[in-house]
Amino acid sequence: MNRVQQAFIEFWNSIIEHLPKMVLALTVVIVSLLIGIAIKRAINSFIKRKWDKSIVVTFIGEFFKWLILLIGIAIAFNLLGFGGIASSLVASAGVSAIIFGFAFKDIAENFLAGILLAVNRPFQIKDIIESNGIKGPVQKIDLRVTHVRTADGRDIYIPNAMIMKSVLINYTKDGLFRHDFLVGIDTSDDFNHVRRDILSYLTKQKDILKDPHPNVMVDNIGESSVVIKVLFWVNIFTSKPIDDEQGIGEPVKSRVINDVKELLLAKGYSLPSTIVEHKMYKPDEALKIDILPSQNS
Repeated sequence: MNRVQQAFIEFWNSIIEHLPKMVLALTVVIVSLLIGIAIKRAINSFIKRKWDKSIVVTFIGEFFKWLILLIGIAIAFNLLGFGGIASSLVASAGVSAIIFGFAFKDIAENFLAGILLAVNRPFQIKDIIESNGIKGPVQKIDLRVTHVRTADGRDIYIPNAMIMKSVLINYTKDGLFRHDFLVGIDTSDDFNHVRRDILSYLTKQKDILKDPHPNVMVDNIGESSVVIKVLFWVNIFTSKPIDDEQGIGEPVKSRVINDVKELLLAKGYSLPSTIVEHKMYKPDEALKIDILPSQNS
């Protein structure tokens, strides 16, 4: 029992003896962290003047924050007398690099991919992108993942390496986005007149760009109609309705489709339904038609 008490007393005395160094080391780590955060905010504020909403801001700020913190931790280890341990760890860095390389392969891969995204800048914060079937505005990008929010409110975090390895679509790189839709007219209607009337409507809409100019063309000839395609461009940077969740002019497209339908009906054009052809294989026999009473009558 005396040996246990003696060991406890020696341990306690050792803590008391090293307490000032421990407090000093902890203070150094905390101060380093606070300095790192302050430097990060200062760098972010400075860089944002040049690259507003740029993912470069996030990476540079994070890099300097962690650099200052690691320097503080190294100083703390030396104050605690662990400089020899740190040196031995550095000496065995060759073996450690292989072990950690396999253990943290995905983390390192995503980190490097994030750096490439920050340098190349294929998209900015709030840009609408699509990658691996995920589409939405970019909310944030950090050292490992890119945060995207979809139209139905889901927050999805895509690994940066996955974005680098896959096809990336940026819908808002220059603010221009093209919409198109199909509408059918009767085969007897004059397409040139229909085209003129639709283009006249499109050119009067303030949400639709004059350059690139809208267009109307024949897309296909169906069984009972001529299918035409209506194309127009919007600038999602200057005309973004409040109810446009994705920010690519979808409400404008909905309104244009409805207006074109009403326009064609008002002009007397036919929007034909499907025509059903009844073929008589025995033309000598009379066609019998039975009219059944309605169940509601």
